[in-house]
Amino acid sequence: MPDYSYDAPPKNYYFGGGGDTFMPPIALVLVIVAIILMVVLPRKYAFVPFLLAGLLIPLDVTILIAGLHFNSNRLLILGGLSRFVFRGEMSLDNMNSLDKVIMYGMLIESISYILLWRQAEVIVNRAGFLFSGLGTYIILRSLIRSKEDVVMTIKVFAIIVIFLAPLMWYEHSNRSNPFSMFGVAELSYLRYDQVRAQGPFAYSIVAGTFAVVLIPLFIGIWWYMPSTWFISAIGVVSATVMMISSSSSTPVMAFSAGILALIIWPLRKNMRKVRRGIIVILIGLQLMMMSPIWFLVNRVGGVLGGSGWHRAMLIDTFVRHFFDWFLIGTRDNANWGWSMWDVDNAYVGAGLKGGLLGFILFLAIFVYGYRMIGEARTAVEESRRDARFIWAIGSALFANSIAFFGIVYWDQSVIAWYALLVMISVIHTTALAERSARSDPGTTVPVAAVACG
Repeated sequence: MPDYSYDAPPKNYYFGGGGDTFMPPIALVLVIVAIILMVVLPRKYAFVPFLLAGLLIPLDVTILIAGLHFNSNRLLILGGLSRFVFRGEMSLDNMNSLDKVIMYGMLIESISYILLWRQAEVIVNRAGFLFSGLGTYIILRSLIRSKEDVVMTIKVFAIIVIFLAPLMWYEHSNRSNPFSMFGVAELSYLRYDQVRAQGPFAYSIVAGTFAVVLIPLFIGIWWYMPSTWFISAIGVVSATVMMISSSSSTPVMAFSAGILALIIWPLRKNMRKVRRGIIVILIGLQLMMMSPIWFLVNRVGGVLGGSGWHRAMLIDTFVRHFFDWFLIGTRDNANWGWSMWDVDNAYVGAGLKGGLLGFILFLAIFVYGYRMIGEARTAVEESRRDARFIWAIGSALFANSIAFFGIVYWDQSVIAWYALLVMISVIHTTALAERSARSDPGTTVPVAAVACG
């Protein structure tokens, strides 16, 4: 076995931890204000401060309590749970298949990871993972309930990228990050003499991807509510600026995927043929290629200037070492080749941490997500604006599907990912409720379900 020990992962790569309390006064004020607002605001606005503070405050902002790290996101989760204690608004009685596979996936990954490493540190690490993941999802799922809430969520995302775009452009132009006061690196990373702006996020690639996967949502509310054209247009421009400022290839791929999905709206009733056509094309390409089909990632990376070779090799070694990880994952992927410890592929990461079952549950998120988007769009086909809005949400899911070939959401950007999944659940529920009301005029549809319809 070749010795790749010189290509070691960073310290605390697997279990996290390390470091002391880091809470700048301005961050402390912002977190406290956000928590207060989460508790006192009406339910339909309570998720707004959670999204704003959760996405704009870096996770480096941390309080150490009894050896446990409570970063900004976890502090906000405590605020959200406090609201549920005081107001009893937690709503998990109508969980659907998508909700379940998301939560089962987190649990399976945690159990597999603990069995894999069998160390006390990993138990603490996975407890923090579950608190952050389940806590974020439960808060958003309980507070975002109607189409009106979905539209509000997208507007909040637009405000965030409009705020971040000029700051990231400044960072890209001057190689100085305005968010360094919150603990992120002050001097931005360079690749091929290009400054890779990261804003409040852990890496530039995350910052750019977070922005561009929101573009279909901005266009979606423009289609749904023409009066939002201004904030939608500025949101699209700002997200594009963040993509350019990040100087990363994965955001470009996700941007292209989102736009492509929006463009094929006229083919919505022929998606089965489209999917079969894609399969035929991939088979044809495989017959013509000397290497496996996933090395197309290398070709795309070569065009866009990213690390496509590493991503292609990561998939290749993942496939070839199937029996190393299929049971409960593996801790030996660092020995598979150069930089194979750097798992910048969410699909591969799901298998390495959760085994075959974790990998399947991660894929199931997309299976159920696309199915629910399709059912919801069909249910509202008579309303063109509703159908196009739902299609735009599906386009955002597709953009994430492509982005996950080159990224893993592991900082505060995961909040936006969970919010998108919550929006899919909400849109599916409201669309089916509206169809039932139309088919049976005697059916009473909750006001919240059609508040924006």
